[in-house]
Amino acid sequence: MLIRTPFFLGFSLLLAGCSSAPDTYAPPVQRQPLTVPAASGSLSYFVSMSDPFASAYIVKDIADTTESGGWRWTYRRPELRFFVPATAQHLYFTMDFSFPERIFRETGPVTLTFTINGRPFDRSRFEKGGQLHYRKQVPPGLLQPDAENTVVIEPDRVWVSKTDGAALGFILASAGFSE
Repeated sequence: MLIRTPFFLGFSLLLAGCSSAPDTYAPPVQRQPLTVPAASGSLSYFVSMSDPFASAYIVKDIADTTESGGWRWTYRRPELRFFVPATAQHLYFTMDFSFPERIFRETGPVTLTFTINGRPFDRSRFEKGGQLHYRKQVPPGLLQPDAENTVVIEPDRVWVSKTDGAALGFILASAGFSE
């Protein structure tokens, strides 16, 4: 009986050490981000209001908090800032936004005046509420390459609350420059 016990114990240890090697996989392909990293900090040339760092793009007149759908209210004269790299060519200013139907019934058609770096860019009239998309090419010389650029979007009409006097412009989902 003593002879079998060491043999059995040794054989068990030998079998316990036998196993197949784990599968190995190559590391995933490393890719550069789609947006150009900003030399001036964390700014890029486009922002979604659902981005956790969207507040860095807001200069003024845009709500501090994001609503559950990833959007923010604007007020009388919303202003944003973006970093535009010198490598970006033929850019368009793009914005996804909306005028809630209930508010639009009271304000009626709204004209938005766009200013880039303090210079006039465009005026566009919106005859209906709901979700909207704006896109227009920025003329050469209006943007400053490798620098912070500001965009002001001023509605000619805002909705003013009868209870507290709060002025609401439109709902902003995303804005910035695209090629």
